[in-house]
Amino acid sequence: MIDPGGFEPPSNDVFLDDGSFGTSGGFSMVPGFGAFIVIFVVVAIVGVAMALRRAKRLHDAGIDPLDPETDLQVRWARSRAAAPHAAPTPAPTPAPTLAERLAEVDRLHADGAITAAERDEARARILGSL
Repeated sequence: MIDPGGFEPPSNDVFLDDGSFGTSGGFSMVPGFGAFIVIFVVVAIVGVAMALRRAKRLHDAGIDPLDPETDLQVRWARSRAAAPHAAPTPAPTPAPTLAERLAEVDRLHADGAITAAERDEARARILGSL
């Protein structure tokens, strides 16, 4: 039937007489759309679960889970400020001279810590090390 305005509906109209869109109907026109939705939901759930686990571990360690980087920087700065500074290492004591070593052996003999034979043997060792 021809419309009085001269409009004739095309024969390949995608709307059917029953009011459904296309021949398949619904979302089944897009293959894999349902799988995409399922994968998206699973990834979102896993992401939320990982974020909650991380927040709990940070909280259990005493770190602010909303801003762990700043919290750790503050802790590090406080530990550096509270750490005792290392005492300077003393200068090495110079090795005793030959005269000092011989005088020490003579003093030990005079104090009675070593015998005359031990004193003579120690003097010979000191003099032999030259």
